[in-house]
Amino acid sequence: MSRWRSVRLVVVTVMLLALILPVASAAIIWGPYVTNTMDKSAVVSWKTTSADEGWVEYVAEGGGTYQRIASPEKESMHHVLLTNLTPATTYRYRVGIGNETTEDCRFRTFGDQSFVCIVYGDTRAQKPFFTQAERHGLVAERIAAEEDVLFVIHTGDFVCEEDEWDEFFAAAGPMLGNTTLVPVAGNHEGSAEVFTAIFSLPTYYSFDAGSLHVTVLDSNDWAWTDMGSQTAWLRRDLASSSPWKFAAFHHPPFTADRKSPGGNLAIRDEWCDILSENGVNAVYNAHTHAYERYRIEGTEYIVIGCGGAPFYPLADDKPKGYQMSREETLGYIRVTVNPESVIMEMVPVAEFAENGEVTMYPRETVIDTVRLSAPASDEWWEVLISLPGLSEFSELWR
Repeated sequence: MSRWRSVRLVVVTVMLLALILPVASAAIIWGPYVTNTMDKSAVVSWKTTSADEGWVEYVAEGGGTYQRIASPEKESMHHVLLTNLTPATTYRYRVGIGNETTEDCRFRTFGDQSFVCIVYGDTRAQKPFFTQAERHGLVAERIAAEEDVLFVIHTGDFVCEEDEWDEFFAAAGPMLGNTTLVPVAGNHEGSAEVFTAIFSLPTYYSFDAGSLHVTVLDSNDWAWTDMGSQTAWLRRDLASSSPWKFAAFHHPPFTADRKSPGGNLAIRDEWCDILSENGVNAVYNAHTHAYERYRIEGTEYIVIGCGGAPFYPLADDKPKGYQMSREETLGYIRVTVNPESVIMEMVPVAEFAENGEVTMYPRETVIDTVRLSAPASDEWWEVLISLPGLSEFSELWR
């Protein structure tokens, strides 16, 4: 056989294989997951192995015809904004790219006055000792089993290093696909730019969900170059008239962490008076890999760095306002919000002994509960001072 005949044979073989074998398409490696949900909109995100065109299909629960929206550009990181949604409505959705389409997932638009949300954080692994699947996966699985979770606040440090994001999304996938993620920037996320590229959100923002206003702040070192702007925004943001107010940021202003005695004092000086003066009911932090709760000037400060990261020991000497703590335990906070009350429960998932023995907690175990009641209405006072002869007395009383 001549050289040229051999070459022609190879070319023909390659062409035949191209016709027979399926064309390789970009594979979905992260998601889908939903962020930036409001009453009438939400952002659906996912990542693929290579840049390609993708789409989201969605329909209200009980509806029959899916609507499709394509990704704005041919890219590997996809963010698609859904608009004109109906408040307080559950939607089924799926994403696709090339020959691949995910199974149906779900999220619910905001608008309900009563709902359940989850708070947890510090989900990073510690290689070579354990992966996210081994610890964070335990917590994510329990959260995924909770019913009707409107959103999940992650208090930061999703990963340890940049190459760990695949692990995070693999471990949290079943949970993330059926709720809204409210991400907080931690110091291990690398930069504000990385955070925004993944979650399609700035590092500080806020939203309303029924009777609750949530403020997410950026407490990282990179934020201090323009902290004045963030603090000024915080003052304006907390002017909200919502009956309940939560705040979340990564670094705790109060903690018994031996590596940060007392807490992050710079953050305490910068924000805590503002939070108290504006009636913030609860503040959620992480960074310390344990569970802690403090009560400071009427605000509950909760450290919930129990999502899977290596545990940190707490000092015996606790900061002022200390209420309760738990070490060596994975877990999350389940928050039930109603117009009249908020109930916060610390749900443990697993306890790790020094010898490596793991004890799984039965479902529905709760080791700490806080109940907040809404202030009594002032309507009785308005009725009283409207009575003849009592207006001058009311001015003295106020």
